[in-house]
Amino acid sequence: MKRNSMYLTGIALVSLVVLFSCAKPPTAEMDAATAAVAKAQSDPNVTLYAPESLKRATDSLTKMKAEADAKRYDTAKALAQETIKLADQAIADGSTGLERAKDEAAGLIASCKSLVLEVTNTLNGAKKVARVKLNVTDITKQFNNAKATLASAEKDQGDGNFKGAIDKGKSARTTLSDILSTISGAVQAASKKK
Repeated sequence: MKRNSMYLTGIALVSLVVLFSCAKPPTAEMDAATAAVAKAQSDPNVTLYAPESLKRATDSLTKMKAEADAKRYDTAKALAQETIKLADQAIADGSTGLERAKDEAAGLIASCKSLVLEVTNTLNGAKKVARVKLNVTDITKQFNNAKATLASAEKDQGDGNFKGAIDKGKSARTTLSDILSTISGAVQAASKKK
């Protein structure tokens, strides 16, 4: 009986050692996950062009820490691996977003340059129409403001500030389109009076 008791005690001790050796926080994995999220957070492309992806990574990191604090280490380890994947995806999404922004900025600037030419030609033609009611001074002021905004967008594009270039390009495009509509409406109205 004494032998059985010692045998059972030995098995219990080995089981406890195994249990407690497995019950350690996955420090290396958690540190890697924290570093991966920090890397994503420090990438300006991620913060500008992939904030949703970054939020998923930071949310996963928060869950990982909560699981580790609750001593659910297997779940914390799995979340650490998931967090690393999400942080890497955020960095990839940031790079993709940057390329999209470059293309969008270039397209907006090109379309605005075409609109500048169109406004110039349309305005010159409208000045030749008899009885056209246009406030040329006001239109010229708006046109000059749109061209200045476009020049600022081009500067932003050259400086790598594609988000700024997009915002300014959209603003210039709207103003130029509005000017064209105003001129076209005035020319149509004058043509009907004949």
